[in-house]
Amino acid sequence: MTGRLCFKRCTVKSEMHTLIAIAAVIVVIAGVWGSMQLVPVFREGKNKEAAGFTEKVIARETTDGKGMPAVELSVESEKSTDITPQLMFSESNETGRVSELSASGTVAGISYERLVMANVLEAVNIREEASENSAIIGKLYKGCGGEIIEKGDDWTRLKTGEVTGYVSNDYLLFGEEAAELAETVVTRVATSTTSCLRVRTEPNEDSRILGLLAEGDKIDVLEEEGDWVKTEYSDGTECYVSAQYVSIEVELPYGESMEAIQKREEEQKAQQNKVSKEEAKKAGSLGTSNAGTQSGLPQSTTPAISADNVNDVYLLAALIQCEAGNEIHEGQVAIGDVVMNRIRTGRYGSSVYSVVYAKSQFGPAGSGMVAQVYANGPKASCIAAAQEAMSGVNYIGTATSFRNVNSGHVGVVVGNHVFW
Repeated sequence: MTGRLCFKRCTVKSEMHTLIAIAAVIVVIAGVWGSMQLVPVFREGKNKEAAGFTEKVIARETTDGKGMPAVELSVESEKSTDITPQLMFSESNETGRVSELSASGTVAGISYERLVMANVLEAVNIREEASENSAIIGKLYKGCGGEIIEKGDDWTRLKTGEVTGYVSNDYLLFGEEAAELAETVVTRVATSTTSCLRVRTEPNEDSRILGLLAEGDKIDVLEEEGDWVKTEYSDGTECYVSAQYVSIEVELPYGESMEAIQKREEEQKAQQNKVSKEEAKKAGSLGTSNAGTQSGLPQSTTPAISADNVNDVYLLAALIQCEAGNEIHEGQVAIGDVVMNRIRTGRYGSSVYSVVYAKSQFGPAGSGMVAQVYANGPKASCIAAAQEAMSGVNYIGTATSFRNVNSGHVGVVVGNHVFW
């Protein structure tokens, strides 16, 4: 009896050991099988828990075929229901950063998926057809963008401002790259919805009035503060307008049609010819009596500045002298570049006069300082800077605003100003 009992006990132990060994094999196989299922989706090194999978070993009491007590082990794998399906580990992302499958958002009313930006140092041609031999119908400048109409493998048909045409994909940015660039160049603009909007020094009705905006006039937005909107002149002066009487929009710089470019260049050429004739006339009539003065400059007898009789070069030079009269030459040209860039956008006006005297933009123009310098004659260095800016010399890209460099604003620094 003792021998039989010992044999029976040994048999039971042997069977139990066998069951445990089989269970261990099952665990290993299940784990390997589960890992193989995750390979197409997750990078190497990412476990099941990262995907929301959990494993558990379940022990159940049972009996063997001979009625002896035994333990049954099993492995179950289940997927959590709260995993976010939009986040996956990309095979191409070597940093292991989680990337979004579907970026969403808009810039100036254009969705990210339809946004396109110029990827050039200066400008790229917009063509009538998708061919290098097709007619050029416009220009897409650095920092300018538009909306995709149809994207092909080599060319994209897009709309930018008033121009619709084709641009080679080699000179464009799409998707996240386009969105990132666009966010750095867009401007928030407040447009007056009333005929006489007061621009104040502080956000209250008792503060001093800096100027007035007519209906449709625009001013750059710094921040929305409840019932007031903090805005700024282009010289960096902060001011406030009532939020009740403005509409705020985000604007993206756009390209320009060849017709608009040609018109602008013809106006500049005509103005330069006018300047040359005036200088020659004054030099001939004044003779030696003009010694010690700047030949051809507007004198104190010059009539009040108006759009009809203005000398654009001298007007721009007068603004440059007021804003950067003691700056380095490049800094003076940069102020002129701001005016020329604004003309190109069409948002502030279509001429030097209309841009310089746009409501609540250049403080010296509104205060009368520009007119005074214009009448007395700008400095020769400022005239030279104005002529360079009008001829196309540019140090600031597409920037249309500037501040003192101590403001901390991000942008292109030239001299003592930062431009953006």
